[in-house]
Amino acid sequence: MISNPAPMHPGQALAEVYMAEMSLNQTALAKRCGCASRKINEIVNGKRGISPFFALVLEFMLSTSAEM
Repeated sequence: MISNPAPMHPGQALAEVYMAEMSLNQTALAKRCGCASRKINEIVNGKRGISPFFALVLEFMLSTSAEM
């Protein structure tokens, strides 16, 4: 039987793909986005999702698609 692994949380993709490539830590990304560093921390640690509005903020700040 084929088992599908759990899907990747958006925060994991944010940390491993975007923040790592851009050499950004959570505090630096929070400053760029104009939000609290706690918000970025909770997203990266999988305790918080990414709202559609914040996805658009990340899209602009990271030069990527909001559908990441």
